[in-house]
Amino acid sequence: MEAATGLNLWREWARVEVASARGDDYAPPVGRTDHGGLLISLARQEWPDVSGYDDPEIAWRLAKRHHAGLVVTSASPTRVESLLAAYMPRFREDFLATMPAAEEATE
Repeated sequence: MEAATGLNLWREWARVEVASARGDDYAPPVGRTDHGGLLISLARQEWPDVSGYDDPEIAWRLAKRHHAGLVVTSASPTRVESLLAAYMPRFREDFLATMPAAEEATE
């Protein structure tokens, strides 16, 4: 949401709570109306290299062990859809790892 609109929902929620506690009115900021998409995969590599995904619409890259992920944003929903459609088979080839589900919850 933040990448596409410029609004961090958690931050705005905190501002609502603070304003409410003080008896103040809350006025949300004006956000952008871009579109966004998220692509995340469990990765075979410990620290997957997503630098080969270099379109200017990439707004965020996940930095987590054994995970690959990107957020793309654009004013055009068609552009977001086309990027995700192009990236999905590449992610499968470059990164995808699978694991069977645990028998019981671990955390």
